[in-house]
Amino acid sequence: MILSRRRVLAALAAAGGAGALTGTGTAAMLRDAERFDASITTGTVDLVVEYDLLTGPGSGGPDGSGTVDGPRIRIPVDSLGADGDAGSMLLTFALPQEGDAVNNPAALWLATDCPAPASTALAEAIRLTLSYADCDSGTPIERIVSGSLREVADGLREGHRVDGDPTTDEVDCLTDEVCLLVEYELAGYVGTETVDVPLWFSAVQCRHTTPENPFADRDTEPCPAADPCPCCRTLGKLEFEGGTQPGLDDSFAEPGTYAFTEGDADYGLEIYDTVDKDGERETVGVAFRLVNLADSDAAVPSLCTVAVKGGPGFEQYDRDDGTAADTAGLPGSDADGLVYAPDGKGISHVTVCICTTESAADCPGCTDPSLTNGGRGGTGNGGRAGNPVKNSNGGGR
Repeated sequence: MILSRRRVLAALAAAGGAGALTGTGTAAMLRDAERFDASITTGTVDLVVEYDLLTGPGSGGPDGSGTVDGPRIRIPVDSLGADGDAGSMLLTFALPQEGDAVNNPAALWLATDCPAPASTALAEAIRLTLSYADCDSGTPIERIVSGSLREVADGLREGHRVDGDPTTDEVDCLTDEVCLLVEYELAGYVGTETVDVPLWFSAVQCRHTTPENPFADRDTEPCPAADPCPCCRTLGKLEFEGGTQPGLDDSFAEPGTYAFTEGDADYGLEIYDTVDKDGERETVGVAFRLVNLADSDAAVPSLCTVAVKGGPGFEQYDRDDGTAADTAGLPGSDADGLVYAPDGKGISHVTVCICTTESAADCPGCTDPSLTNGGRGGTGNGGRAGNPVKNSNGGGR
């Protein structure tokens, strides 16, 4: 798999709730107490839903905007990945007035189901923000919920009342139109999964009744979280060797940004701090973050294992349950984020392994045949003396 060519399909589905949201209108009948032969239609709940992809993949295309016909809508969001890691979509809910018909004010609710399939790393990597927005400009007015796709789904499972007029202090029924902005971003993900999350909307007539949450009795078991690092695989190696890159010498590195000397050429290390032997041009500790050299604005995957080779041995630093693209997030690093070669030796090279979503069967593992401990070495967090780095799941936890 070529990491820089990853391709991810993230589809957001939205479906209209049953009942009053029918797309064809629901008649509310009143009978005159004094004239039993007379009946009149007092109004309808006829909700029109429109979508417009404002930014990101699909915006400006033939399917970038439209009006929903019927109770079930599906909001198209094109692939997130090399062609765009973020986008935004405006949803407009309106009560149209047609002819002499008076559209009843409506109470709106939205709810979600868990991402499908469940427990995907992609659902953790997509950050979703839902906000009230200005219907003309799409500018967000007030945030409703924000978090990973899974977290947002969990937060809305029991239904959320949509304010028909978010500019007031009270939660109002919808009388004209209200707009919601959906912003989504893919961050730190490497893989080929797909994910789908449904957004359900329900409209209930406000007039002559007290609207009740139509989603209140749903099963709201928490959405299962995904392992953020099902596969720990080698990304690259940086040799501390003279003549390879400016700033590097034999067992020495100055702070700077360096491309991997082996592995994926699109990535490298930004070394932001070093420790050298007293009075010697020999580096024994480094603090660094992973960087995407092909696209500096792109998100980078998380570190699962870092091996620091020095002398006959090496020190290994493994992730715990968290993820980070910086050595400061690895257990065993010091307060400044520095990781060290064993026994105060000068660093000969650093091997970096990252978290991906490949299955255990497809995961090549975190390996470096040059890492064998002929001496003490391998005593950092997760390091095992006498063994090379070789982990296929979660950095050898």
